[in-house]
Amino acid sequence: SLLQESIKYEKNKMNMNRKLLSRAISHFGRSFSLSSKSWVPGGKYGQPTEWTHQDIIAKGEVNKGVLKSEFRARRENIAETLIADRINSKVGPVGEKHLLILPAAKRQYMVDKIPYFYRQDTDFRYLTGCLQPDTVLVIEFARNWSRSVLFCKEGTPYDEKWEGVKIGYGEAVEFLGVDEASPISSLEDYLYNFQKVNPKLDIWYDYMEPKNNDIHKVLLNFIQQTNSINNIDSARPALHNLRVLKSPAEVALMRATCAIGAEAMKRTIRRSKELSSEGQFLASVEYESRMQGASFLAYPPVVAAGNNANTIHYIASTSAVLPSEFVLMDAGCEYHGYASDITRTWPAGGSFSDGQLSVYQAVLDTQQRLIAKIVPGVTTIDGLYKDMQDILGRNLQSIGLIDKDTEYLSARTHEFCPHHVSHYLGMDVHDCGKASKRQPLQPGMVITVEPGCYIPANKGSVDPHFRGIGCRIEDDLLITEGGVEVLSRGCPKTVKELQDLIA
Repeated sequence: SLLQESIKYEKNKMNMNRKLLSRAISHFGRSFSLSSKSWVPGGKYGQPTEWTHQDIIAKGEVNKGVLKSEFRARRENIAETLIADRINSKVGPVGEKHLLILPAAKRQYMVDKIPYFYRQDTDFRYLTGCLQPDTVLVIEFARNWSRSVLFCKEGTPYDEKWEGVKIGYGEAVEFLGVDEASPISSLEDYLYNFQKVNPKLDIWYDYMEPKNNDIHKVLLNFIQQTNSINNIDSARPALHNLRVLKSPAEVALMRATCAIGAEAMKRTIRRSKELSSEGQFLASVEYESRMQGASFLAYPPVVAAGNNANTIHYIASTSAVLPSEFVLMDAGCEYHGYASDITRTWPAGGSFSDGQLSVYQAVLDTQQRLIAKIVPGVTTIDGLYKDMQDILGRNLQSIGLIDKDTEYLSARTHEFCPHHVSHYLGMDVHDCGKASKRQPLQPGMVITVEPGCYIPANKGSVDPHFRGIGCRIEDDLLITEGGVEVLSRGCPKTVKELQDLIA
């Protein structure tokens, strides 16, 4: 038929364009098509490799501890998952072909040409291992078939003088394991050509929460000018449902980042008597994290002395620390893309006041009982929150912060602990935000458990010896077949352990 001839013609034309582009790029010494030979070390990578950083990246790895084959499997898994989800949703017909479009994070500047530290979009890194801006991953897929293309921007000699090399087309194919690499300037033409050959097309792109405005404009222009796209939806919910279950390689990285974070906080607690300001406590935990191999802190830490701890997201770290005050430190590190998130509260001088001891033991008991209640396949994150309200509420009644005859215990508990008690943890601190907190916890998931109690200094309804006390205790847990593994167990938290450490 004429339609079939037209499709055949367009497909041949697109293949010809790719061949012409390949020849043009090859003419300048850069290859972007898949080669049967191993890539020669010494190319343009723009990030640590097994050839340039043998102390970090082992043979066959793209990122620390994660093989190229695992990244390929992740791309195949998301393609299979999206098609299955689309079929199961039963919302309209399923496209014959699909495109997942995922841009890298855009570099941000604090002023003029001074950049902020670059951190890759987590979902993009999960699927590629690429740590560089100016790149876009496109996965072409249908049932039982997928193919990945990385659109990237090679640096000019001028760019390389200022910012170093960026990954080249051939390096992207051989090192990252994508099927093809092309100039990012060709993305728009690629989309139009692909759509002409595949008019019944499903596009997976997060158009409601774009991460890169430049690429978003290209995508919006393409979508607005194309009237035969079958469906447009975000792939992030499906991605987060995959990411929430950690592979063995990811579990190893989570153990490492939590061990580093726990030890850094332990060393900081030990030197408490030597430190006199929140800024010094912050400097200590960052120093200790980096000295053990962490890339950087995973988030702006909370280092709050005394009443500052009652501002839950206090990050100023500008106050002096008195020996009689509690120090609440919520800090974690990032180790090759994976984050820890640990909180400890302790008396700066090593001795608990009566009010501090009562509040601390109430929070610690709550946390220990919540951890003990976790049953893989049954417990949910939202369920832990309901349990926390009950356990903490009764503990606060026992120390006199809540009346024993109060009618609405959960509401009164919320006054003292207004935040959730748990979240997923992984490549992001608050990881996999699209994954449900109502699903049963499964082996391979990593979560936090972090009850707290906050009593502002001006809370006149409580006994004076409680006022100005803020306390939170947080650990990182790996869900296992038989229960949980406390990944942050290296940092002490019992009263005796803390007193002995500071003494």
